Amino acid sequence: MNERYCLQKIRNLGVRLHELELAQPSPGKSYTSAALDFLFSQHQIERPAGAPLDHTLQTLGRALVEKHHLKFQRLDAHSVIDYFCRFYRVH
Repeated sequence: MNERYCLQKIRNLGVRLHELELAQPSPGKSYTSAALDFLFSQHQIERPAGAPLDHTLQTLGRALVEKHHLKFQRLDAHSVIDYFCRFYRVH
């Protein structure tokens, strides 16, 4: 998955979270940033500052694996986004 498509899916997730009144973008922040902030706070981990998107999503993937005791050792960026898009019913 290319980064542009990845960012679009995260933005769509942010819009959905806003519709569900779970996350509100702060003034000057995007839906993408609001979605990532929400997901990291939900899993009680610190969002890596200045890290590439792939690394940021893999960090979130590791938290998912640990929290839900998944049989996977690691999730790639695409899998992490797909998981949350399915969970919050984002198309």
